[in-house]
Amino acid sequence: MPSTKISQKRLKAIVFTDIAGFTKLSAQDEQKALDLIQKQNELIKPIVERYNGKWLKEIGDGLLLSFDSSLDAVQCCTQIQDSLRNEDHINLRIGIHQGDIFIKDGDVYGDDVNVASRIEPFSAVGGIAISDKVQRDISSTPEISTKYIGKPQLKGVSQKVELYCITSHNLPETKLSEVSAKLEKKINWFRYVISAAVFFALITYYFLPKEKEVPSVGILMMENLGIDDDNFWSRGITEDLIVKVASAGLIRVAPIKEILQIDMQNSFKEIAKKLRVKYLLTSSMHKKEERFELRCQLIEVESGLSTYANKWNQSINSAALIVDILGNNILKSLDIEIASSQNDLIQINAEAYEFYLRGKYKYEMSEDVNDTKISRGLLKKAISLDSNLISARNVLGWTYYRTSRYDSAKVIYEDALNLADKLGDTYQISRLLNNIGLIYAKKHDYSKALNNYNRSLQIKIELDDRRGIGIILNNMGNIYRDKADYTKSMQCYNRSLKIQERLDNKQKMRTPLNNIGINLLTRGNYKDALKSFNRSLQIYENLGYKWDMNWVLNKIGYAYLQIGDYENAVDYFEKSISTANDIGLGSSSLLEPTIYLFLSNKYMDKQNNLENLYKLLKETKNIGYEVNFHLFELLSDIIYIEQAFNQVQEIALTLELDKRKIFFHNPIPKAIVEEWEKLNDSTSL
Repeated sequence: MPSTKISQKRLKAIVFTDIAGFTKLSAQDEQKALDLIQKQNELIKPIVERYNGKWLKEIGDGLLLSFDSSLDAVQCCTQIQDSLRNEDHINLRIGIHQGDIFIKDGDVYGDDVNVASRIEPFSAVGGIAISDKVQRDISSTPEISTKYIGKPQLKGVSQKVELYCITSHNLPETKLSEVSAKLEKKINWFRYVISAAVFFALITYYFLPKEKEVPSVGILMMENLGIDDDNFWSRGITEDLIVKVASAGLIRVAPIKEILQIDMQNSFKEIAKKLRVKYLLTSSMHKKEERFELRCQLIEVESGLSTYANKWNQSINSAALIVDILGNNILKSLDIEIASSQNDLIQINAEAYEFYLRGKYKYEMSEDVNDTKISRGLLKKAISLDSNLISARNVLGWTYYRTSRYDSAKVIYEDALNLADKLGDTYQISRLLNNIGLIYAKKHDYSKALNNYNRSLQIKIELDDRRGIGIILNNMGNIYRDKADYTKSMQCYNRSLKIQERLDNKQKMRTPLNNIGINLLTRGNYKDALKSFNRSLQIYENLGYKWDMNWVLNKIGYAYLQIGDYENAVDYFEKSISTANDIGLGSSSLLEPTIYLFLSNKYMDKQNNLENLYKLLKETKNIGYEVNFHLFELLSDIIYIEQAFNQVQEIALTLELDKRKIFFHNPIPKAIVEEWEKLNDSTSL
């Protein structure tokens, strides 16, 4: 009868090894896999003996070893990895921990053995992961360097462990993006600070250290295998899927504008490099009468391995579920936590969903104002068929907001918000609160704007939606700018920009870049403003954006105008006007570049045909103080300087006393006051 005696516990350095890719190899060629294990053992045993290690156990393709000291274990394992560099298929992951072991009937037990076994998966292939106990033991050894990984979530282990990887000896580092889902989440201090001081909490939070990488995926345009008239389905599903996955927060998703520029004739590696992503999703749909035939595959590009694939049929009556089903499966495959608000699958009227996708497609592809009107009709039809279709209401409201019809947009958004509250759709609640905040900002009701932004921010924080947090930070920066608090404003914009840069979201980077430029223009720092606007313009051109490009062209021209480079100014104003005309923008988009173009011509002693300018003035409402001032410079009509003076006085009354002084120190308000006072002095004489 075998002995059941348990040895005394012994403090040891415990090593676990595992051959990466062994399971796949075993399935392909079992004999080759067995030969590989034998070869591994023959190569490793002499090295283990050289460092006085104990060969405790073989577990499949893995090994359990022990050493009398952590240093012996680490030196042995670095030697093992070095010796295996040129060996085909023997690619080891190694984990090392220090603790007590017990031996019973020739087997090894103990909590520390379990810890060691769970550390090994945190190693890079060809690398070594170690616990904090081992790290402390080897910290005084100069030839060994390490890097902190984090605190792992170890099932079945009671003790707290911190992990490091060895970075010396030409060993590969553990990629945080590959193990972050298995690490404890860092405390998000945002959750405890939502108040009047929320801005400062945001600043503090984003100065905390963050992982260098987040999971990244490019969701390629869904291929339509049916007729061309069904393109709106593939485009709409792709775009909604991108929003769905991106809203999870802890993932970077290439925006639709970048996806549209992809040449599908290129290899997956070339496409992934252009999109700066690790994973690609390919998919196709074929609409056949009352159903869709769907296929998809999520590919880890570097290895070429499929991490998720599916082929299924979906009834047209449940077409709206395609995005939810596919999005949730992508997130699960990438170990991204799905917020409860995203997990709910809501049945949507099939006909309404089709009108919604058609309307959104028409708006996204619109080239003129008439296209926008058609898109609104389709979206209204969708809402009439399914009043719970909040996405359609949101897009409809945005078509009015983008054309400065703020009151119409506000009614649509508020109705949608009430509906979202009833349905408990937190994601849409957050989007709508932000959009309502934008409208209050346009109306200069800063208190209500900030209130809506803060409510939206709470939800973004709960969802850990970093992209969304960046957007709201930018919007808050606009409020502080309007309140003449340029320091807070610039801090908000820079924080927003850094978040989008960290996520490599060029589509969203352009907005804080534009606002940084506006801040600099307002303060008279024209050269730095040019740098910011030119960087933004490059993004517009790379993404193929037409909408709003006329705006940034106009701002670049304005900066050149202010520094006296009139030839460059004229060039950009003409480009701005041409772009606005190409896409059918209204007089409000044409007025500023036309005024500034004529002003530049005036300074170069060139003649202007003012007929078109007077026409634009009749068609444009709500002209700002800057434009009125430059109209006075151009036309020498006192009415414009009077309007500008009254406007800056009204703005000043909304500001705190210390901010009024700052506001009037800005170049344009200062010039307005000086010109007005000169006119009054000359009149009194």
